[in-house]
Amino acid sequence: MSQPSPFTFLLAAAALTGCASTEVGTKLGKAELTARAQIVKADTLSQMSFWAKQTDLYPDDPVAAAEFVNALRRGHQPDRAVEAGALALQRMADDKELRRAYAHALLALGRGAESVLILSELVQEDSQDWRARDALGVALDQAGRPVQARQAYQAALALVPDSVGVMTNLGVSYLLTGDAAKAEEVLRKAVELPGASAETRQNLALAIGLQGRFGEAEDIQRVDLAPEQVASNVSFLRNLLSDGRRWEDLTRAQ
Repeated sequence: MSQPSPFTFLLAAAALTGCASTEVGTKLGKAELTARAQIVKADTLSQMSFWAKQTDLYPDDPVAAAEFVNALRRGHQPDRAVEAGALALQRMADDKELRRAYAHALLALGRGAESVLILSELVQEDSQDWRARDALGVALDQAGRPVQARQAYQAALALVPDSVGVMTNLGVSYLLTGDAAKAEEVLRKAVELPGASAETRQNLALAIGLQGRFGEAEDIQRVDLAPEQVASNVSFLRNLLSDGRRWEDLTRAQ
């Protein structure tokens, strides 16, 4: 049985990063509005607890419901996030941000095929919604439809050309189908943008390493990773390329 890759993809990370809801679905007092505004500064566990209480107090408030789903997802509980989103949508099926939160929870579970319709509808409702287009790309990649996924990423980039997250998702899309050279081309552009993350650099290192340029891959990884992790990653790539396994076969098996 093959060893799983030590590399971590950014795929879906950018798409799952959203802004806190600014609309209020329920009449609230000043103190509660202030509490909602301030909770974004708290740790994830505190946010989950806060929004759980808010959904108990205001079960028909789509803002509280969406934020609870998002908090659960950020707290690495995507199964609970999907469950909470599905229940809330039974009462508030037309709320845009709640539908988005539910779709992102599905993506976090790797159930992109189930979110394609939701995200497609969000794109149709607002042609300028680049986050929905980016998330749709992730969903399509998860559904095994890379050509359509890349069209969605390109449409998002037409709206936000300098988005590191969208560009990284596009690069990873090429990685997932074994096109390391094209992935490198896209990811090099992404790492040159302001705000490029460690995940973006690591995906670039992966694309370069998959082409056998291990020294260059090591140099990029050293910016963010400890020496032992760099050594582990490069060892994995050397073994992968030496025994004839195909990268795209490995990614499909994970």
